[in-house]
Amino acid sequence: MKFRNVAVFLLAFAAGCAETPRAVHVGPAASGARSTAAAATARIAQTANPFATRAAMEMLDRGGNAIDAVVAAQMVLGLVEPQMSGLGGGAVLIYWDASQRKLVSFDGLAAAPARTTASLRTALDGRLLPRAAVITGGRSVAVPGTLPMLAEVHRRYGKLPWPALFEPAIALAERGFPIPEFLHRIVELDRVDPRATPDLAMYFDVEGHPLPIGTLVPNPEYAATLRRIAAHGVDGMLGDGGAERIVASAQRGPLPSLMTAEDLRAYRAREREPICAPFLAYRVCTVPPPSYGGIYLLQVLQMMQSRSGAHYDFDDPRFVHLFVEAGKLARADRAKYVGDPAFTPVPTEGLIAPAYARERAASIDAGAANTHPQAGLPAGADVALVPTEPLLMSGTSQLTVADGSGDVVAMTTTNNLGFGSRLMVDGYVLNDALTNFSTAPKPGERAANAMAPHKRPFTSMAPAIVFDASGEPFAAGGSAGGGPIPDYIGEGWIEMLANHASPAQAIVMGHVSTATPGKIVVERGTAAERLAAPLRALGHDVVVAPLLSGAGYIERSNGGWIGAADPRRGGTVEY
Repeated sequence: MKFRNVAVFLLAFAAGCAETPRAVHVGPAASGARSTAAAATARIAQTANPFATRAAMEMLDRGGNAIDAVVAAQMVLGLVEPQMSGLGGGAVLIYWDASQRKLVSFDGLAAAPARTTASLRTALDGRLLPRAAVITGGRSVAVPGTLPMLAEVHRRYGKLPWPALFEPAIALAERGFPIPEFLHRIVELDRVDPRATPDLAMYFDVEGHPLPIGTLVPNPEYAATLRRIAAHGVDGMLGDGGAERIVASAQRGPLPSLMTAEDLRAYRAREREPICAPFLAYRVCTVPPPSYGGIYLLQVLQMMQSRSGAHYDFDDPRFVHLFVEAGKLARADRAKYVGDPAFTPVPTEGLIAPAYARERAASIDAGAANTHPQAGLPAGADVALVPTEPLLMSGTSQLTVADGSGDVVAMTTTNNLGFGSRLMVDGYVLNDALTNFSTAPKPGERAANAMAPHKRPFTSMAPAIVFDASGEPFAAGGSAGGGPIPDYIGEGWIEMLANHASPAQAIVMGHVSTATPGKIVVERGTAAERLAAPLRALGHDVVVAPLLSGAGYIERSNGGWIGAADPRRGGTVEY
């Protein structure tokens, strides 16, 4: 499953386009060695699209820093990858400020409006709504947080003037961008119907067929929106009727949004203390709740260190059994204990404590699957909470940047489902993040991730920065991919930190996920399929299916950085 002998490959993403960026995929070098496909460099940018990666590097070329680069890249992603992220979504970010030797994280997750019901499926009169009726459309839209978060982070840490960060995206929106293969693929995979979702008509021809890959698509509305934001910050998105237009868009259809313009204007990004835990000779730091992905990642890494016997081999079914069993335990904990800490205290320190990880790891049966994993009892836990599952978790995008001054950013950003709510306003897609809340608890019960006014739903996103024994950043990154994100990045960090794999070697390995309740999913079309039979023999209910990760990692090498982006989504790295 590790594909140790995959050759180095360099691919121009937008073949045939006259303005293809100078971006490359970086594949593994010789078997068993760290990648040296490109010389280690003092700066690096990784995103899910070559135009976004080029925008990030353009900011670095102009003397900007990693924060500037991430803002510019996100503005381009909102244009070329609207199915995954953008102005209408949410994001989480972790940042190492080298000059201050300070690690910070920011929460820009989309939030519930002031008026809510007990769950997304709960109607105003208390009836239970059909699942299909609420996963897209106005009722699913949460108050967007990506732009307020980026504006705040840039205010504190950015270097270039704010308006300069929007120039690449504005120019691309005005002249048109070539439809990427990944956007085309998601339109087909998610069965987007322009008759049911007319806001997305720009991605279809007049007969309703998805536009061919490479077709140039301008988005003048988005360009105009970015010009307003470049001049006025968040007020450029919400002012001059912008907030009212968002609300009007979200109120179309049979289940209109409960969001108001006041909800949009009241939103504030939140700085949160990063969470860290040891793994081997490293310290892995990531984002805290409302992310459950960060807790899950730190738990699994520590459990695997406790039980692996220094044997980390994803080709070995016995090791993979331990890995998925650890994942089951982490998911059980997150289902019971993790939510927005402003509403329900989360026992974060107890959940990531090394002693607790060892205790949980010791409970794993090395010879049989746990078919009913239960939450543990970490220090500070509220045992009265009931476990619940989210309605839906889906699309995201990963960005990772290091600049020449030593600053490092890892950000994961999302519109949630492919094309979010499938509603657009002012040239960008609105999220459907309220699907990340859990189903309504029964009367008298309390759930950590239940929906409530102004609350932020939990998320699987877990961008991370890894520090070596001297306290210097050694690696950074994360993944897109919805619910399986913690599984993807758990595999990636184990490969890179325990097996000394290059970022590219870690990314191309076949995936195994615990995200589907009661089942283990192994990635179709990869060597991971060979694990299906031995895992079934251990009692696992195994499904072979696609696993569409979107990972990106960078790593210190020879005094500089090397990196890789996930070829499953056409991601690129520039040095």
